[in-house]
Amino acid sequence: MSSIQVDSKEGIYYILMNNPETRNSLDLAMATELYEAVREANENPSCNAIVFLSKARAFFSSGPALDELIELSTLQNGAALLSEVVEKLNQVILEIYHSPKLTIAGVHGYAYGGGLNIMLACDYRIAEEKAKFVENFHYMGFTPDLSASYFLPRYIGLSHTMELLLTGRMFTAKEVADWGLFHDVVEKRAVMLERIDTLCRQFVQGEVRNLQRMKELLRTSFYSTLEEHLDKEKRYLSDCLKYPELTGRLKNVAGMSLTN
Repeated sequence: MSSIQVDSKEGIYYILMNNPETRNSLDLAMATELYEAVREANENPSCNAIVFLSKARAFFSSGPALDELIELSTLQNGAALLSEVVEKLNQVILEIYHSPKLTIAGVHGYAYGGGLNIMLACDYRIAEEKAKFVENFHYMGFTPDLSASYFLPRYIGLSHTMELLLTGRMFTAKEVADWGLFHDVVEKRAVMLERIDTLCRQFVQGEVRNLQRMKELLRTSFYSTLEEHLDKEKRYLSDCLKYPELTGRLKNVAGMSLTN
């Protein structure tokens, strides 16, 4: 049985994790299907946005398959087998991070460890305020993985990251609403889905083909000199003139400015 369900509507691809037996744990089967779904969406010219959800209301993902980790810890080739799963999940993260589409994670229920971390690469992250999380690598005997030690310090700072990793405590989206981990924290799942739909509809009103370069400009700004970055901005801005729709867009904006 497939662990992933893909629905599409008006250029929005909904990738829903759907394995209630494992509570969407991140085993090799889930990782492989998730990777294939994201890759196919990225390569589909009719897709403008990718939304990640769980089919179940009670959970997003239970994270690592603990029974499998226990078994791997007893096997002589356990490290190699674990590396295979992590490598596939890393590919999922990179496919999301480098996606030319708008990527959105809608998190509800609970998302433990990697169940949240694989979604940190998304452009926009929204959570139900009661959603629960835990980063208990330290108490499992592991170091952080699946982008946790990369994205968390960037989003919430070193102090908050260290506190969550050292204590391994459970926390809710509401508790960290002002930390920067999520762009939006809402009271219930229905509102979350409405916000996602509104965001996607708003996004496609703009020039979606510019998104990939917009992402690149933001990300490379941390590593480029100002001179390099200004030059890249200039080149990308000038390239926008190749779209014949630009004139119409400018006239629309000008019209809205005159009516305000």
